[in-house]
Amino acid sequence: MTTARFFTTGSRIDAVEVTGHAGYAEEGEDIVCAAVSATLDLTSCLLADVMGLDIRTEIDGEQTRIRIELPKTLGEAEEIQAQNALDALMLYYVNLKAQYQDFIEVMEV
Repeated sequence: MTTARFFTTGSRIDAVEVTGHAGYAEEGEDIVCAAVSATLDLTSCLLADVMGLDIRTEIDGEQTRIRIELPKTLGEAEEIQAQNALDALMLYYVNLKAQYQDFIEVMEV
C-alpha cells in the first residue's frame, strides 16, 4: 500500500511524504503508483521549477520514500500558491483513495 502523509502546522501543509508501493498491479503496470508518482512529480516541478521555491526534496529508493518540504517562510503570494498546490495534491490523493481504497492511504499528521 502507498501512504501519503501531509505534515501540517495549523492549516499550513509543511511537507508531503509518500511511501510504499500500491500493489494494484505488477511494477510498470500499476496505475495507482503511476497516478501517485506523476502527480507528486508535477507538484514538485510546479513548486521548484515554475514557482522557483527552494523546496527540500528527499528520495530514498530503498525505502520507497519521497518527501517534499516547503521552506519555513514564504512571501504571502508564494505561500498561497504553494498551499493551493499541496491542497490540490491532497484532494487528488483523497479522490484516488475513494476509487482504490485498498491501495492508498492519505493522512494529515
